[in-house]
Amino acid sequence: MGPKKDHSHSWKDVLNVISRCPVCGSVYNTQKARLFAQKEKAQMIHFACENCQGNFIAMVMSMNHGLSTIGLVSDLDFEDAKNKITLPEITLDEVIGYHNDIQNNKIII
Repeated sequence: MGPKKDHSHSWKDVLNVISRCPVCGSVYNTQKARLFAQKEKAQMIHFACENCQGNFIAMVMSMNHGLSTIGLVSDLDFEDAKNKITLPEITLDEVIGYHNDIQNNKIII
């Protein structure tokens, strides 16, 4: 049996994978990537493209066998992203209420 591998990773380890803007294809200045939220094994990172001014948010998760990431193009700048992530969670009752409002034509989608 071989030596046990150390799977402690940093969100900065994934920066070489997320190196290009998904909007214009320019190379990100990864030194300007900013961590705006962290919880247990997941971190939220914000990138801003210096070329097209597009914003990109990535969630980096520490898994048993390395890192996994999910990303999305966003219109949120760093401060907006940081502020939005601290909003209270939507409750199940709120979801059911919104669903009922849509079904009863109280909300037009």
